Amino acid sequence: MKTTTILAAVPAASLLLLSFSQIVAAQSTPDAEAEAGALPIDNHHGHRPPHHGDQKPNFLVFLTDDQDRRINSLDYQPLVQKYLRNQGTEFTNYFTTTAMCCPSRVSLWSGQFAHNHNVTDESPPHGSYTKFVSQKLDQNWLPTWLQQAGYSNNYIGKFINGVSPTLKQAPKGFDTAHWEPLVAPNIYTFYEPVFSINNGPLTSYKGLYQTDVISDKSVEILDTLAKNKTQPFLFVISPTAPHDEVWLNGNGTIFTPPVPAKRHEHLFKDVKVPRHPNFNPKNNDKPSWVGTLPRLTDAQVSALDAKYRARLQSLQATDELVERIIKRLEHNGQLDNTYIVYTTDNGYHLGTHRMYAGKQTAYEEDTNIPFIIRGPGIAKNKKSNAVATHTHFPATVLSLANLPVPESLDAHSIPVLENKSIYGKDQPTEAFSVEFWSQAFMENTTARFDANTYKSVRLIGQGYNLLYTVWCTGEKEYYDLVEDPFQVKNIYKSTKPAFLNRLDALLNVLRTCKGPTCRDPWAVIHPFSSSNKDHDHGKDKTVRSLKDALNKKFDKFYAELPKFHFKECLHYYNPTNEETAPRHTEL
Repeated sequence: MKTTTILAAVPAASLLLLSFSQIVAAQSTPDAEAEAGALPIDNHHGHRPPHHGDQKPNFLVFLTDDQDRRINSLDYQPLVQKYLRNQGTEFTNYFTTTAMCCPSRVSLWSGQFAHNHNVTDESPPHGSYTKFVSQKLDQNWLPTWLQQAGYSNNYIGKFINGVSPTLKQAPKGFDTAHWEPLVAPNIYTFYEPVFSINNGPLTSYKGLYQTDVISDKSVEILDTLAKNKTQPFLFVISPTAPHDEVWLNGNGTIFTPPVPAKRHEHLFKDVKVPRHPNFNPKNNDKPSWVGTLPRLTDAQVSALDAKYRARLQSLQATDELVERIIKRLEHNGQLDNTYIVYTTDNGYHLGTHRMYAGKQTAYEEDTNIPFIIRGPGIAKNKKSNAVATHTHFPATVLSLANLPVPESLDAHSIPVLENKSIYGKDQPTEAFSVEFWSQAFMENTTARFDANTYKSVRLIGQGYNLLYTVWCTGEKEYYDLVEDPFQVKNIYKSTKPAFLNRLDALLNVLRTCKGPTCRDPWAVIHPFSSSNKDHDHGKDKTVRSLKDALNKKFDKFYAELPKFHFKECLHYYNPTNEETAPRHTEL
């Protein structure tokens, strides 16, 4: 049964009141293959990615931790610039959709938003490796799909929080080659890292710098992989820099600035956090706990500058790691058929909107992250403004490997290749959700804030760049980043209701989207119809973007749609806590 036939039979105003399961049921062919996510998306359109003959390409991923993009950390990594920026394409509109380690990393490998994989925190019961394993998320994710296609999958460094002496076994997909995670409580200790190889005994490297140990081990792994010229590989290298050093004591978790390698301690002595307009501003109109923050003191600002320098210093060993690995790939004859990606799990703020240090918000500093790729068919020394998120990553890798892409993924491939014909008529990503359900905390302080649950819709297209957020407190904020790139002024109250109605409708779809509804949310609001004349009910197949939806003929239609709100501020995802109310209801 066709999706369009079912959806067209339901008035769009009613469709947005349907439960998540009802919407999905209206979109899916009810057979076992579809429910298992086995139906492929044809991302190739008759074209094949540029590989060495019939040999599958390799994939090497540098995955750092808490690395900012918006406060310029990449500008202090000359080797990343030389070997990746200059030799590849940087995606400037690349985002994490949940700005915290565990949810973001699971989205990266699963291709799902956090409301679908439900790893929403750093520790149990709602996050960590314990949650990941209990939900069996490794049964159906990128590493297992690559493994089934004959790839050798290898991992070294940080996976997610919760890999411990009693829970360190490899997830499926990384269980047949080399699995060497950092193990708690020494995941974030720079001069005393602890690793375990393939669920073996713990090995401590006291006195050795973590990134250097990872560098040495990575070269050995590459040399082993080079012995089998015909088997393709996925190799993930994940140092924890520039994340804080983290210790556990009787008072709980202690965060201290990252520790650089001794050879880099002298660098950047005069560098300070960029004083963007949103740095410790005089006026603060933000909702929830962010709006209650006082201005940072001079002493706090000085401490942030020192932390910024420590972060940049700690990334220098990562910079050297990148050069060493790329040179080794070249030495081993592996470079020309390898896609190399440099990214991180989430961004980071320092002094933004008076916040001290951390992540966990929907603001640009926390969500807009580095993503650079080089390899066969990738344009060199180019910046792309194509919109993408971590949920796009699995489809991107599978497409480059010329492998089937499961229909269940929440995003399609990033258009990374210079030859765009391979992507056919794929709808560019315009909108996606940013979501969070946990307590906020300021790193290096004892400050904790409960009301940090929110859902946002992010829209980026030709001539517009928007962020709209609904908080669990009932407060809302809206920014036009074309006019206000640093999100200084919340213009929600001065924006016309007719425009906000469109954003509410889009958020209402994205907050529970799955698979096709995430990839094309406008098709839920404006389902295809056999006739384009039924505009009063939103049935118009020409509406596939915000610009299309702003046609005045839809004003009444959008005014009648429900809007989304939280019942209360919970620190975990509970669908029953997130509901809709008629548009005219004041909350």
